[in-house]
Amino acid sequence: MQADMHYYGVYALARAAGLKRKTATVIASASEYVDDAILDESLHLDDGRSMLAEMTAHKTIDYHNADASDQRMVWLPFHFLPGGQGNSIAEKLICRKDSNIARVVVRRNLEQAGKVKYGPHLIGVTAHVYADTFAHYGFIGANHNLNAIRDDSLKISINDETVLEYVTSKATKLWDKIKSSGVSHSFPLGHGPALTYPDRPYLNWSYIRDVDGVIVDRQNSKDFMEGCKALHAMFENYAALSPNHKDPNGGQSWATISSAVRDVIRFEGKKEDRISKWKTAMKSGKITGKNEAIPDYLGDRWTETIEDMKFRPASAPGSGELIKTDLHLFYRAARWHRNLILTELLPEHGILAA
Repeated sequence: MQADMHYYGVYALARAAGLKRKTATVIASASEYVDDAILDESLHLDDGRSMLAEMTAHKTIDYHNADASDQRMVWLPFHFLPGGQGNSIAEKLICRKDSNIARVVVRRNLEQAGKVKYGPHLIGVTAHVYADTFAHYGFIGANHNLNAIRDDSLKISINDETVLEYVTSKATKLWDKIKSSGVSHSFPLGHGPALTYPDRPYLNWSYIRDVDGVIVDRQNSKDFMEGCKALHAMFENYAALSPNHKDPNGGQSWATISSAVRDVIRFEGKKEDRISKWKTAMKSGKITGKNEAIPDYLGDRWTETIEDMKFRPASAPGSGELIKTDLHLFYRAARWHRNLILTELLPEHGILAA
């Protein structure tokens, strides 16, 4: 999924589920920041303060993607949550839509979120990971031939000719970058062979699995709608478990908003146009029952925290507030989530050794 879903869609669903505007903004920003937290430098200041970074993503063309250890630290826990089904390790590594492991992650993170200051940030991380199971299912967050797609079998269906030309052009450019980057050996990683097709909510597409010749048909709008319903339910549970984050005016049921959400999901357009559709739906009152603007994404400011703190004297006002920053809270949430996946849940399913 892309920012139209991870930030704008998540914000709209969190507000519809009855969470406060400020809480929904932090949740949505943390959800999108999972894709943006690519810095691996921890912050160590002269006065002894430190903030340990938690990298949760890499850029598409990055040599780190080829590193097996890095794949297990980044792609498995944050983008391709293993489903834990099947007999072989490879089968268990395949991301599954709304898997039992995913539901346990949601339950455990909801429980934790009600106890800690980084609760909204953890719910945002969870929203990203959970939502991705509805888009990335069928693929593994590591190099494996189960990800491979038979040559020339990838097909897409788009009604709008302009959008079709745009998506085709983007796909061609991405493959050209991969081939010329020197990291093409890192594929088939995740849905790399399927390009960005799993992340476009309106897209119908198909391919032939190289390993067994099975034809796979995907209807993203159906999958994304299932994901939106699941996220809305998760946010309702968070509102119930954390009353201090609950909007006193309440929220809207899934049945009430599903038609408006479907209209956004099925819209064929570029990412910027899909974002505009979410904004319009919110302003129309069809999501929360009232005219509401979607706030700006906070993640860019979170990243700026590092440079800001580097050059702020220890005696300056607010210099001791490092542990209260959203960036620090995001890192704590990401660390909790990663440890839950890698040291508890995956070992329980025989996928990793704790």
